[in-house]
Amino acid sequence: MLALKETTKRHLLIIVLIFIVLSTLRILWLAYFLPSNDQPSAKDGIFDMQNQMWSDDNVFYLNGEWLYYPGLLLTTTNSNHSMATFPIEKSVLSIPQRDSKAKTQQFGTYRLKILLDDNDSSDNQYAIRIPAIPTASELYVNGKLVGKSGTVATDANIHKGQAAPYTVYFTEKESEIDILLQVSNFDTPANTVINKRISFTSASAMTHYQTITELSLATISVIIIMYALFSILVYLFIYRKKIVLLFTVGFLLPLTDELITYDRSFLDWLHLDYVWSLKLSNIIYLGASFFFVQFMRVLLVKYQHAKCFRWFSTLYALGTLLIVLLPIQWLYAVNILFFILYIVSFLYVVVLALREYVASQKTSAFLAFTALATTNGIIWGLIKTTYVLDIPFYPFDYLMIVLGFTGYWFKRFYINTQQINRLVADLQKDDEQKDEFLASSAQKLWSPMNKMITLGQSIYENPNNLLISEDKHNLKYLIDIGRSMSFTLNDILDFTRLKEGTLYLHKKNVNILGTVSGVFDMLRFITEGKQIQMTSSISRSFPHVVADENRLIQILFNLLHNAIKYTGAGFIEISARTEKNMAIIHIRDTGLGMDGDLQNRLFSPYEQGNVADEGIGIGLFVCKQLIELHGGTLQIQSIPHKGSDVMFTLPLAEESTVADEALCAYQAADSLPSESLHAEVPSTVHHFKILMVDDDPVNLRIMRSLFVSTEYDVTTVTTSEKAMELLPRHNWDLIIIDAMLPYISGYALIEFIREHYSVLELPILLLTARNYPEDVYTGFAHGANDYVSKPINSLELKVRARALIDLKYSIHQRLQLETAWLQAQIQPHFLFNTLNTIASLSTIDTDRMIDLMHHFGEYLRASFDVKNLQRVVPLQDELELVRSYLYIKQQRFEGLLKIEWDIDDNIHIEIPPISLQTLVENAIRHGILKQEGGGTVCIHIKDFSDYVAISVIDDGVGIDPSTLAELQSDNNPTTFGVGIRNTDLRLKRIYGQRLQIKSILNEGTTITFHIPKND
Repeated sequence: MLALKETTKRHLLIIVLIFIVLSTLRILWLAYFLPSNDQPSAKDGIFDMQNQMWSDDNVFYLNGEWLYYPGLLLTTTNSNHSMATFPIEKSVLSIPQRDSKAKTQQFGTYRLKILLDDNDSSDNQYAIRIPAIPTASELYVNGKLVGKSGTVATDANIHKGQAAPYTVYFTEKESEIDILLQVSNFDTPANTVINKRISFTSASAMTHYQTITELSLATISVIIIMYALFSILVYLFIYRKKIVLLFTVGFLLPLTDELITYDRSFLDWLHLDYVWSLKLSNIIYLGASFFFVQFMRVLLVKYQHAKCFRWFSTLYALGTLLIVLLPIQWLYAVNILFFILYIVSFLYVVVLALREYVASQKTSAFLAFTALATTNGIIWGLIKTTYVLDIPFYPFDYLMIVLGFTGYWFKRFYINTQQINRLVADLQKDDEQKDEFLASSAQKLWSPMNKMITLGQSIYENPNNLLISEDKHNLKYLIDIGRSMSFTLNDILDFTRLKEGTLYLHKKNVNILGTVSGVFDMLRFITEGKQIQMTSSISRSFPHVVADENRLIQILFNLLHNAIKYTGAGFIEISARTEKNMAIIHIRDTGLGMDGDLQNRLFSPYEQGNVADEGIGIGLFVCKQLIELHGGTLQIQSIPHKGSDVMFTLPLAEESTVADEALCAYQAADSLPSESLHAEVPSTVHHFKILMVDDDPVNLRIMRSLFVSTEYDVTTVTTSEKAMELLPRHNWDLIIIDAMLPYISGYALIEFIREHYSVLELPILLLTARNYPEDVYTGFAHGANDYVSKPINSLELKVRARALIDLKYSIHQRLQLETAWLQAQIQPHFLFNTLNTIASLSTIDTDRMIDLMHHFGEYLRASFDVKNLQRVVPLQDELELVRSYLYIKQQRFEGLLKIEWDIDDNIHIEIPPISLQTLVENAIRHGILKQEGGGTVCIHIKDFSDYVAISVIDDGVGIDPSTLAELQSDNNPTTFGVGIRNTDLRLKRIYGQRLQIKSILNEGTTITFHIPKND
């Protein structure tokens, strides 16, 4: 507490010392310009200067008794004549006046005779300065009009007020100077009162006086104007806060007020009458006070929110309104209120600034200094007005105020600079920690993210799930969100590597068209639900570029992903051209576009396109860095609501380089060992047929050399179109496809193949430039069986290829065994009974015999059709087999067997072969024919939105619970229900679901299974 008191005392002492210094400077200024004490005084209209000493810096004030002629405008000529003819009313008035004797007349003439010494040492050149007289005046010297302010008249319509001070210079060789000062005032209630000093001196002394005043005023004007301009520049380019504008206006308004006070003629260029020029000057005067209070309020740290400032703002606004609305007579009456407001608000701010300084605020010392300089100026202004002092403009108060504010800003800048330096150091440290955290988090999120995507995908593809259509769609959306998050994790890792400088490129010659086609197919899932058309106009003959294929895919993926994200509907087009050994690639879209400000910030890390963006804003930054590492550039041109054009460049590959690379690869391929895999091969010599598709002939030659000709028959093509042509011509065992193929990508080719062959019928091995989840998932989603990432490992490629081939043959053999087993279920007695029925009908009804023989032949043909070796067959083929079987059964048991069909129209699906026939046969043999009266078999096939329900219903003897439980168990040791068991296993393997069996003894059995529809 004692230390606080000592600090307060020290601050108060500093305040007193500053005030004393400022006051001393003002006193010295006054002492220099105040006239000497032996100045004469006018008596009865005569100013006697016969015994006065003249000097270049001595100014005389024509104070004292002047003759005043109320209601009369006199000149020297008419005044002498009038006085001789008849007496004129006159009075003696003291100038400057302090009473109201002259307030009864609106015009009149002041007269003073100056007596000079005949031996005057001056050069007969004199000067008189007339102060601002309300409201018009004209000065006559020895009968000559030498100066005026406004227009003096006896009529209000002719009178024109101005009330501007003016200085006149004249030469007079006579020892007497007769001065007539005509005045008129029809504008204000003050009438013709002169309450200021009139100066008289030599021309040189007046020039000296005027020069000092004008130089001081010009110096301060230049300083303040420069300060204001500087503030405007700071506001425009550095610090867009209202405090800067307050500084600008707060300095310009006092300067304007000082200029008007010095010479009201500054307002003449506005062509205002006296009333409105007076109101404007009052508004400027009030505004200068208001803005000073306001920016002092903003600068004060502790008292910014003081309630009095709100009251001051309200009162200043009310005062401005009164100035505009009140007539000038009333305005003179309320001027005292404005003066009180001015003084109170200034003193209040001064007190707060001093209190803040005493409280030891870091920057408050300069505000306190400014407040003291302002206070000093106010106090001496009151003294000057009270004692009617007429001295040159005093510039030091304004200099002190400017210095105070400048010191404040420099101190604040210094403090802010220190804080910024500390913050920069902290931010750099935090930035490093953030990058480490992001990289660490991205790596840790990889595993759970992939697990979530895998689990969601398994649930989505599970045919046994009971999800409704909307929930299934939402699940697919969640999977896509997870995949998008994986893209963000990739960007985070690459962003960290780029900042650390640990990301390296493996450049080679790359076909840009093939890369674009592959990336298009990788992004198809994002365009679902959007009316977006992605097209490429890149020519097939477009030259190769030198790039890291892995990173080129990433660049195109990110740029296209952004275009899709901000394009609700329209098109996205990729085009390319060459210029100066560079490939220029354009990605144009018709999306939301961007304004100029966003474009300038777009390549900054963590900058997002809009507030709703789910990313973290590093994708474009990573793209730009990768492109620059390749030796290219990235630019974006965009128009809001019209779209964007993203352009980046890559170096073109030289033809000689392409040829050398091909030659080296060719030689490397020839030097590869011709070893074969020592896996088990069928006993007979078998040449497995492999189709390889890659747009790079060198890669094809290398891969082909890995498969020895004694075991493999390899065909290579460079385009997807050629592969589509060769596909139906041979029975291929394996297809190896590069993901990035020109025009029709590898993903699109896989999708085309899967429209004709299942994953078990024709395995596909995908070659990807990256092993990122989005690349691998896209391949599997389109129907690939496995993948190998580039650069290719020869052993890995051979092992995976042979594994897929062996898997195909194993499954093929399994299907053959299953079909043979099913065909074996056709018992011999069924054939004998059918033949006996045909023979008996030959003597009874030959037509029926012929029909029976036809259906029997159809049944045998369908039962042993090679298509039954396939995984699935069309539903219509299976129904033909069932109809033939049922026709034969009805011919034998026409009285015991009834058939009902309930099949929806236009059902086009595929089902496992001999599956429905097996269930129908089981219903007849073990259900209907085991009861004396026979029964009915109903075949129901119903079409639903996501699946087709197939049911076989009979009203036979049913199945007892123990047998039913045995049929539905995973382990069926008995031979009962072999056909049902076989069908159940195939449905479980293909669709992931089993037969649904419901049975009641002596009432019947219902067996149902669902066939999912293709998405």
